[in-house]
Amino acid sequence: MKTVALWLAMVCCAASGAAAAPDPATTFGRSCSSCHSFGRGVLVGPDLKGVTARRDRPWLLSWISSSQGLIASGDQTAITLFEKFNKQRMPDQRLSIDELNALLDYLEAGGPELDARRRERSADAATPDEIEMGRALFAGQRPFERGGASCATCHRIGDEPAGGTLGPDLTRAFARFRDRGMTTILSRGCFPRTPSPSARLTEQETFALKAYLRRAAVTRP
Repeated sequence: MKTVALWLAMVCCAASGAAAAPDPATTFGRSCSSCHSFGRGVLVGPDLKGVTARRDRPWLLSWISSSQGLIASGDQTAITLFEKFNKQRMPDQRLSIDELNALLDYLEAGGPELDARRRERSADAATPDEIEMGRALFAGQRPFERGGASCATCHRIGDEPAGGTLGPDLTRAFARFRDRGMTTILSRGCFPRTPSPSARLTEQETFALKAYLRRAAVTRP
């Protein structure tokens, strides 16, 4: 009953003026992945693969929002988990109810593993449409889903007519960093194109740009 009461209180506090839930993959990367893996074993805290099967949703919502509050309520499951992991305090997460539910849906669907598989897709498997998408994103002819300036604001590709000179020429970027390196660099974002984490590229945009940069490296001497 105490667990349910905590959950209902949290829902009421979050209900007023709640914004649409952001990308749960971003929430997982920002708020969870430094202490938890998904299917790769224990880190600081438990592996989150299967967590939605091990615990019911009201309990998970309460735990994520305030693990210490749940422990203080006398919840035995929370106390046992706290002691099992050497009383390592999990920070309270200031997430709306929509963000929390989106995150749990993402974990339940195996989102981190699916995303990891997509990130490992090789750029040489890109379709012509994906390469064209990357070109349009680079040149600013197609806006990024989460906002931010185009790559061509600061960079250029060889003798392409559009492009800036604030950053380096990216003609040979793929040849230098290869597949995984390009994925890592693009997914992190760069300033001033992405002044905040919320403006980072989607996975589709990351792959499309990587594919376009690969073609640039292959087709230009």
